[in-house]
Amino acid sequence: MKNLLSLALVILLSLGAAGCTCGSSNQGNTNTGGNQGNTSGNQGTTTSGNYKDGTYTGKGDPWEFGSEEAVVEVKNGKIASINLKRLDKNGTEVNYEDWKGQEVNGKVYPNLKQYRIDMANKMIEKQSSEADTISGATVSTKNWKVAVDRALQQAKK
Repeated sequence: MKNLLSLALVILLSLGAAGCTCGSSNQGNTNTGGNQGNTSGNQGTTTSGNYKDGTYTGKGDPWEFGSEEAVVEVKNGKIASINLKRLDKNGTEVNYEDWKGQEVNGKVYPNLKQYRIDMANKMIEKQSSEADTISGATVSTKNWKVAVDRALQQAKK
């Protein structure tokens, strides 16, 4: 239900942004605050695909164990690469060697080392944030999708 609501919100925001012909001279900066992340790279270059070339960072919503982040690279208007990150409460990227689906100090950690690669590949293949949520890492995988959505919102033409 939450995924459906999030998807509906993204679609609604996309349609609203596409219909806006505001005469703003700040068209390259679509970061409106909140947890949408920052942009860098060639964000003003328009190409033949759906997105502006550049590198865009989106952040997932913070939760009790930290947060997730996505760095999305767009080349020739298409998603060329996605780097999904799991950050601890201090904002430091976790050591994925500790997140390989094994037990550490009595706690079983999900295999984020592989999950983040699999999700990124699926998103690149689909050219969107659409990827299945992974049981055992539900919050992280949902937040990666949110982070990619937020990065792609910045990359929209």
